[in-house]
Amino acid sequence: MKKQVRSILPIFLLILGFIAMPQIYAQEASSSSKDTVNYYRIKTQNGTVEGRIVFEDERELQVVKSDGTRVIIPTYAVQMRTMVRNPKALGPIVHPTRYLYAPSAIPLKQGEGYLNLIYFLLVQAQYGITDNISIGMTTTPILMPTFVNLKVGTKIGENLYASFGGQLGKLFYGDEESLGLLFANITYGDKEANITLNTGYGFYTDSKEQLPIIEVSGLYQSSPKVSLVGELWVLLHQNTRPTFIGGPALRINALKNGFVDVGVLSAAFSIKQNSYDPQTEDSYEREAYWPIPFVSLGITF
Repeated sequence: MKKQVRSILPIFLLILGFIAMPQIYAQEASSSSKDTVNYYRIKTQNGTVEGRIVFEDERELQVVKSDGTRVIIPTYAVQMRTMVRNPKALGPIVHPTRYLYAPSAIPLKQGEGYLNLIYFLLVQAQYGITDNISIGMTTTPILMPTFVNLKVGTKIGENLYASFGGQLGKLFYGDEESLGLLFANITYGDKEANITLNTGYGFYTDSKEQLPIIEVSGLYQSSPKVSLVGELWVLLHQNTRPTFIGGPALRINALKNGFVDVGVLSAAFSIKQNSYDPQTEDSYEREAYWPIPFVSLGITF
């Protein structure tokens, strides 16, 4: 087990880095700043305003928001001012609602959608039927397996989102049993830098095994064309040691409405094998570690 934890530790550090890096951009500015280039979040008595400070004196601040709206804030009303990432400096993030496979809690808007081709074999498609509900399908070119996807999400606070949903389907044609995954998650951050905690439950109706799942994902947009993405899955088997799957990847915005994910994942799991003693035929668990190259192509619309 110590070897498993040691092999997964770099992934934890990577995800923790996703949390730390946005904080670099959230440094609190001094009250005497007259910066007209950087982007600020200004907390007032009546709410929060984000934008560039284009004018400031002892009486007021004038802030231009990302949509061009100018807001005048009396100096006495300012409670806190923090520097944040300027969304226009990096451009819009192409795909904020899903990481490599796991979803974030950020919902698709009505009419938005995406198509993912993982290894160019596994197809994911999702479409927003309202601002909070999206439906879709996960399948392969031969339609085995095939799953129907549902996600319901909403913003519950400043930089905080929550969602729940699942996948339900069949492994192959004529299979009388069903396979599925239920999940609930929470995302902290914005579309350009966030971290998500997923909890889930996997099931197959022909098996009595229960499979709780814990998953952590993160995304950080480091430049207009490149984002860092990472996932870590922990599958809590009933009869064997947990399986760990995860790793980092680069999301490259190769097209205006498309991207490519390239990374290297790792899997740490246990394999039951028969011993070489013909008298006892005892079984034991052998730990296995596999590197897994990852590639996917995504298109948003």
